[in-house]
Amino acid sequence: MKKVALIIALVVLFAAVSRAAVLTGDREFMAGLTHYNSKNYKEAVKHFKEYASRKPDPAAYYLIGYSLYELGKFNEADEYFKEAFFIDPEFSLEKAGLLRKTP
Repeated sequence: MKKVALIIALVVLFAAVSRAAVLTGDREFMAGLTHYNSKNYKEAVKHFKEYASRKPDPAAYYLIGYSLYELGKFNEADEYFKEAFFIDPEFSLEKAGLLRKTP
């Protein structure tokens, strides 16, 4: 049950983030999403890190964390989730405009 919930949450997350990448037009971010969606997590991390080095965006750090999680690098993933929190303690996908609040 937990795996199903995680998978659903990740699908919703990446569908929403894809919209944000299109709006920002950033090639690195979009390349990271392409690799993530292709389950090429190592390349996704590379592109998201490049994007985050130029623009410290909490969404990018979350995506790095999720990619690392998929690679089984749980401790490193946790560090990126924490970094997203440090950038914006009130960060949420909803606040960033990546998810809509369901009624």
